Amino acid sequence: MSNDKACIVFTTGLDQKAQEVSQQLNKRGFDVCMAKAEQEEVEAAQAAQPVSEEIQSCIDNAVISIFLVPEEGYECLEGAAGHAVACGKTIVAIAENVESLPQVFDDHASSVLTIDSPRLSDVIQGNQVWERADGSPSAERKIDRVKCQ
Repeated sequence: MSNDKACIVFTTGLDQKAQEVSQQLNKRGFDVCMAKAEQEEVEAAQAAQPVSEEIQSCIDNAVISIFLVPEEGYECLEGAAGHAVACGKTIVAIAENVESLPQVFDDHASSVLTIDSPRLSDVIQGNQVWERADGSPSAERKIDRVKCQ
């Protein structure tokens, strides 16, 4: 069993899904920290302020950060995702609509799943999975590389 820590960042309305994801992580031996992003996170991001101490601490102490991304009102997650990127954390996005994913997740997530994906256990085991809106696997993602002159 692993004793790694996982962070779940979610918004209002996704509390039940956060519990389900937490249970799956617990079964795989992860200690789980859950942080709810709310309106003050949006205001902090707009003012170029850091995310709340609770969210920072959850992300800082985890090896993997899982973000539950709603179809609307996901702005409160963007600052937290930026913090996870800056810390070099593995980022997984579980989205209600994978077709309208915020740019930070499209650029930095190692996996993107639909909200009811059966492949979460694969991702927890370290596999990279990208899904289309219908839940089918997306084609291999091409990573744009900058070539030095």
